[in-house]
Amino acid sequence: MSLSCTVILVAGLWGCGKKSSPAPSTANVMFVNAATGTTAVSVKLNGAAVSNATNLGFETSSGYRSVAAGSDNIVFSVVGNGITSPLVSGSASFAVGSHYSVFTGGLFTSPSFVAITDDITAPGAGKAKVRFINLSSDNMNASCYIGNTRLDSNIAYQACTPFIEVNVTTDKVTMLNPAAPTVTAQLLNISFGAGKIYTVMLAGSSSGTGAAALALTIIGNN
Repeated sequence: MSLSCTVILVAGLWGCGKKSSPAPSTANVMFVNAATGTTAVSVKLNGAAVSNATNLGFETSSGYRSVAAGSDNIVFSVVGNGITSPLVSGSASFAVGSHYSVFTGGLFTSPSFVAITDDITAPGAGKAKVRFINLSSDNMNASCYIGNTRLDSNIAYQACTPFIEVNVTTDKVTMLNPAAPTVTAQLLNISFGAGKIYTVMLAGSSSGTGAAALALTIIGNN
């Protein structure tokens, strides 16, 4: 999925006889490997390797990396046994100073590419923010819970909720298929801290086993 945005150019200003430094023309992008069946992937942006994203394990992220703003081509490749082979690619437009996440999900044999904007403005006092993304290859419209409180529903494959403000708590986190409630992924005793921002990621499959099983991963956005 492509993101459209306006790139802001900031001209240098003169003051006290000296030219100020121009604002850096970069954006902040996090790369995440959620493609079931991959052991590790590498990421290239416009043909150049992305630092901290050359050996991303399954269900792990690079953290935010500073990248050139503008329209960019992104390639995820599978790495292992000395071999690198393309997995999936896509394009996204990154605005100066903004934050984004780019995911590969689905299956190794049928991967997906998802790029989304990250709203990392701070939550209210004593609150946290959380969003949910469905990268499972299962054909489900997931419902999302913290504890017994449903925060959103009908989250289709490759879809993501907005960030939702929640109370500071330690509780279970669940994503499930309401049409088949036994198809459930859950994490217990997850703490959501004041001022913190999180992404809950669903990957794997209900028919999978081991690392390929349906599972949740929590990613910190700040």
